[in-house]
Amino acid sequence: MNAVAAATAMVLCGLSTAANADLVITEYSEGDKSFNGGGNNKAVEISNLGTVAVDLTKVKIASYTKGAANTIDAPNYTYDKFTGELAPNSSIVIYNPGASVGFKTRKSAIDVETTGVTYFTGNDTLILTQDGAIVDIFGKFGEDPGSNGWADANNPDFTTSNAILRRKANVTTGVTDITADFPGSTNQWVLVGSKVKGQITDIEASKGFGCPGEDACSSDATPGGLLITEYSEGDKSFNGGGNNKAVEISNLGTVAVDLTKVKIASYTKGAANTIDAPNYTYDKFTGELAPNSSIVIYNPGASVGFKTRKSAIDVETTGVTYFTGNDTLILTQDGAIVDIFGKFGEDPGSNGWADANNPDFTTSNAILRRKANVTTGVTDITADFPGSTNQWVLVGSKVKGQITDIEASKGFGCPGEDACSGDVTPPEPELETGPCTNCETLTPVADLTTFNAEIYYSDVLSGDFANAEELKNALSTIIAKGHKQLSYKQVWSALTHADQDPNNEKNVMEIYTGKSIPKLDNQQSGGGVGKWNREHVWAKSHSFPSDSQWGYTDAHHLRPSDPGINTARSNNDFGACSDTGEEVLFNGVGTGNYLNKTTDCWEPRDEVKGDVARMIMYMDTRYQGTDTATTQMLDLVAVDRLTTTAEDNLPLIGTLCELYAWNTQDPVDSYEQNRNNQVYKYQGNRNPFIDRPELVQEVYGAVCGDDPNPALVVDGDIVTPESVTEGTGYTIDASAITAGEGVTLTYKWEQIVAEEKTVVGDQAVLSLTAPMVKADETLSFALTISDGSLATTKDVSLSVVNVPLTLSVEFAGTTKVTEGDKASITATVADAPEGTSYSWKQLSGSTAVFTATGLTLDVTTPSVNIDQVLVFELTATLGEESFSKSVSIEVINTEETGWTKPDGAGSLGGLMTLLLPLMWLRRRQG
Repeated sequence: MNAVAAATAMVLCGLSTAANADLVITEYSEGDKSFNGGGNNKAVEISNLGTVAVDLTKVKIASYTKGAANTIDAPNYTYDKFTGELAPNSSIVIYNPGASVGFKTRKSAIDVETTGVTYFTGNDTLILTQDGAIVDIFGKFGEDPGSNGWADANNPDFTTSNAILRRKANVTTGVTDITADFPGSTNQWVLVGSKVKGQITDIEASKGFGCPGEDACSSDATPGGLLITEYSEGDKSFNGGGNNKAVEISNLGTVAVDLTKVKIASYTKGAANTIDAPNYTYDKFTGELAPNSSIVIYNPGASVGFKTRKSAIDVETTGVTYFTGNDTLILTQDGAIVDIFGKFGEDPGSNGWADANNPDFTTSNAILRRKANVTTGVTDITADFPGSTNQWVLVGSKVKGQITDIEASKGFGCPGEDACSGDVTPPEPELETGPCTNCETLTPVADLTTFNAEIYYSDVLSGDFANAEELKNALSTIIAKGHKQLSYKQVWSALTHADQDPNNEKNVMEIYTGKSIPKLDNQQSGGGVGKWNREHVWAKSHSFPSDSQWGYTDAHHLRPSDPGINTARSNNDFGACSDTGEEVLFNGVGTGNYLNKTTDCWEPRDEVKGDVARMIMYMDTRYQGTDTATTQMLDLVAVDRLTTTAEDNLPLIGTLCELYAWNTQDPVDSYEQNRNNQVYKYQGNRNPFIDRPELVQEVYGAVCGDDPNPALVVDGDIVTPESVTEGTGYTIDASAITAGEGVTLTYKWEQIVAEEKTVVGDQAVLSLTAPMVKADETLSFALTISDGSLATTKDVSLSVVNVPLTLSVEFAGTTKVTEGDKASITATVADAPEGTSYSWKQLSGSTAVFTATGLTLDVTTPSVNIDQVLVFELTATLGEESFSKSVSIEVINTEETGWTKPDGAGSLGGLMTLLLPLMWLRRRQG
């Protein structure tokens, strides 16, 4: 231990005598990934071994990583958010939220789950303080015992690494000397389970949580009496009801059960690796289940006659009701297992589970009822099913040919082996009323029971998108369909449904404080102290200040908020500013929200960072500017920076990539899923980033350095000629491109013409011949380079230069004939390209009769009044190009008998002499 730590230790050792010595760490778990699959099975139990209650608000537990802390007042993690009191001889457990369901036995209502301080490993130190003084220590401060944790020289089996330890029963006060060795010469700890030593699993060992002492607690701390009492796995050939699937849950206890804390999960054919990774889960129950009453979960596709609907709180849901007779169902209450149908991790085969003592028994295509003498559920996930003492009665089975599932379903709605006493007509559902002050009653616009995410997002799930923007546009189209614009008054009502406190149906939860506040306390006017109002998570001043604009009343980003905290947030962007800003207080207590007034940055508390991220991403996606005429909304853009004050009225908000990180840090939970469902129910559209969290990376990953389709990184350039003459060969050379030493690359060259791509080569060097073109033309190519797992594409282009067609043409034949005679001209073309064709036409002179065959022209000259020249043109054509050359034939006029050439001496004769050439010229032009 360094000098600073030692000095601090001496100071605190002097203070430790003020501590209440009755508060002690009594159990410790440091689960490992290979220790029953529970890498997060970490927990610490604190017990009050005194005679008076302990005020938990004055208790704090801190962790110090591997001896790295220099001072005791600088822990790596701290948890000090305990509430209420800890009664004498009772315990509170701090669980890692990622721990397995079976591990979190949840003995006490005041148990908590938290990250940070539960990230410890077996070589970290935990220090418990009360009223600022040390009351107990696990480990030795300032010491790193190594990866195997602390050992006991007197017990070779002892370890703190990947182990569960319980405090010996004779220990009633904690360790307060931070210089004390651990576990010391008199070890105060009993090793209950260890991966290294091969003892019992951490799931089994965790049964000691909730009570002090070395043994497991005397009884499961579940509220008792909640269990699965009927099960149906209908088959298509069993009365035609392939979807006739249902599970009945009954309360056989003496007090009502809060259904919001109940969850049922299914595990398909033994495939689940861990108990906290079910295939399907249903946790949307509401209200209470009275003693000796039942609730039924039906598959929505079940026959009408099968759904007897005994109770108004029965539900219909897909997912968890997709089970077959070889799947396992696990019922939990308050996070603890209260009953199991089937055996976790086992696949009994297509015929389901069988009973060695009853050849008729099966779980496949059958209806089963729990025997009347069973009043508590099965909580041991290692227990065989149905076991040596079968707790189930087979009522109907397709395989065994018993009564139909329609008839057998008459037992749904009441516990016991027999049908219920009479068909009960479900009570008419009560009309929903606005539960807050001056709220409207909302009429649902969407049916949650028929919602199918595969269908809703089918255009995206089956689509092929060139880039993230195309995908985002497709999502925008989907979530615009069915969107009903709420009025701002209707938003009050929508939030009372969407943000209802899961533990108190009369309250809503405020986003930034986490406070539960009565729905009726919505702010109508005044200062708002003790009230709640509507927070626009995408600040409305950022481009939609009018309640006629759809974003203003879009419930997907509106949340209940304390008015004072809402004002503090103002219209600031979201970003990381906990280090530079000040923590925002609520009633004098820190909220976990931070504000930097200099940079206009707001950082919300950790518990809602993911919620905020997905709300901003929803707004950025929903309002793409494509339906502006309807929504009156500009294109909202989440940018990767804090916007300036001058930009407050622009459709921008930040900080995108910080939000992206928050999305991962705080993943979607059941509260958010229920909120999405409730907004969908009353507004008609959904937040895709809650339904399909993987879409966050697909849309935003590339711009935030987390590309879902990373490209191969290469060096070097492609050598391409700037231009090439038509008809000549050329090469494009990519051989200089590398992707690291020793990496073998493959190549695919594609020529791009309009939207079509044609593969033209698979080597580093592409050799082609330029096509013949009628004008200069650009060729485009795409080269895909791959190392076998990653690929990248580079585009190249070059110009093909057109060369005009030029030929050497010579004419031979008669070029001077008397009128009426025939003349023949033959052209000779030197080096004429193959495929050249020829045509003749007369350009000038009196019209002559002619025939042309290839390069030969035969002309019968016309009669002329004076000597005249006939001009003919030969045109050579090759493809789209042509070349022309002309030849002249002189036609001599023959003087008629008696005609005398005029005398040039007279004025008339002289005039005629002058006019004749002009006449001849005009005839020629004609």
